[in-house]
Amino acid sequence: TCMDNWHRITHGLEHEPIATMSKHTSRSTFLFNANVLTLDGCDSVATGVLIENGRIKRVLSEYEDVRRGYQAIDLDGATVLPGFIDPHAHPLALGAALRAVDCSPMVVKSIAQIVGQIAEAAADSRESSADWIRARGYDELLLAERRHPNAVDLDRAAPGRMVRLSHGSGHGEVLSSAALDAVGIHKDSTPPPGATIERDPNTGEPTGVLFEMDGWLRDRMPRPAGDVLNDYAETASAAFIAAGVTSVTDAGRDNTVDRIHLYSAMIAENRFLPRPTVMLSPDEVYPNLESGSGVRVGATKIAITFSSGEMHPDFETLVEVISVAHRAGYQVAVHAVEIEAVVMAAEAFSAVGNRSQIADRRHRIEHASDCPPAIAKMIASAGLSVVTQPAFIYERGDRYVSALKSSAGGSDLTHLYATKSLLEAGTTVAGSSDAPFGPIAPLTGIQAAVTRRSLSGERIGPEQTISIREALRLYGPIAAWIDLQEADVGSIEPGKRADFVVLEREPGEVESTDISAIRVIATLVDGEPVFGSLPGL
Repeated sequence: TCMDNWHRITHGLEHEPIATMSKHTSRSTFLFNANVLTLDGCDSVATGVLIENGRIKRVLSEYEDVRRGYQAIDLDGATVLPGFIDPHAHPLALGAALRAVDCSPMVVKSIAQIVGQIAEAAADSRESSADWIRARGYDELLLAERRHPNAVDLDRAAPGRMVRLSHGSGHGEVLSSAALDAVGIHKDSTPPPGATIERDPNTGEPTGVLFEMDGWLRDRMPRPAGDVLNDYAETASAAFIAAGVTSVTDAGRDNTVDRIHLYSAMIAENRFLPRPTVMLSPDEVYPNLESGSGVRVGATKIAITFSSGEMHPDFETLVEVISVAHRAGYQVAVHAVEIEAVVMAAEAFSAVGNRSQIADRRHRIEHASDCPPAIAKMIASAGLSVVTQPAFIYERGDRYVSALKSSAGGSDLTHLYATKSLLEAGTTVAGSSDAPFGPIAPLTGIQAAVTRRSLSGERIGPEQTISIREALRLYGPIAAWIDLQEADVGSIEPGKRADFVVLEREPGEVESTDISAIRVIATLVDGEPVFGSLPGL
């Protein structure tokens, strides 16, 4: 049966409902005249939903009567889906990015334009010359010069100012000379393990280009004040909610318990509206949270980096870190991008436990960006799940094509974010944004998974296309399952949270290249609109 199939997909595991947001409502609401895509085990379609106290009371067909006492909301044929779930993002970094100087490929095409953008921001800045200028989003392969900007370029843009320009991938940074001095990077500096400081081949001096040093830099830069963090949270919250995202996981590799307390305070002040889950660094002790905190503790996050040409951590260390978390009963999420890193991750998990033990913990690989069929089968055999980013095909597809055509080479495009290969191998796969390093909107990821088309319209590995229903599930029930909260969210079924996104059109009834343009009419959390509006609510 279809329910048997659903239990097969989720390895037949069951979990108790998870305490989430403390907000409750006594409103009894009847949404009717709707196209309700429940995404339940049978992919049932309904026409109405009864909501009581923030949860789904019943899912209705058109012939069913509703008793009095409900506030009736006519949706006039609009499509209702479970609120989208983003199991891998960086909300506060997103808030900061949305406030930074935009140097993304859609805005700048050359280093000269980057210099102009930063120079304009420096001239308009009300801050003192002692404050940092933040810029982000550049992609060296899509710049006319086909190279990374460097400290000389940033010094020309803002002489004497501390400037930090982040790569669009989140794995590279460029600092101005003043910024290099401020954080203590000089000719004799040694990068942290797994990181790289680019140097001038003639002088040995740092060029300003850094790789895999985000955490290192964060520890050496001024920490944002409370009002700044609040602004970042509110900015990110508004962006997620407007995109229909009602649950989001902060996947920072260096998260501490302080990040959980920060979200809890922001929820209490109504600054952050999606339900947050927070991954933690392996060094953290998992806290016992009060049920009303509104925050869930997520997986232990481990990152495999490869920028220096060597894996970090090494295999033995990786196995040990995974083992400690596994024995403690925690889920583990390993960041692995390159084939070598993905293979290393799969082999490390296999050294920790057998397939059923790994699957039982729902251990996961984040990204698995380069994944040929043989590697997909290895991941499935290890009992691992994968959280991928289909929207990277849309936003970065032209970069991948450029890399493949360049002398530097590139990956076989068929294997990039290979959702279909992973599904066919028997791997459980969820979609995510990795925002701010990818597009925020799940509809963009859904469109990319269905079309495999880049911004320019070029098809990137069309063999990896999947159906619209498969794509919707990546951001619904599968994402909920991978985040261990399927008892509460991810599908429209009685007893679950009334977290919905209301769309103007059904994704399956528009041209596949128009999915990302579908308007979000409203987003509901606990049955209450937090974005847009519905008649009577």
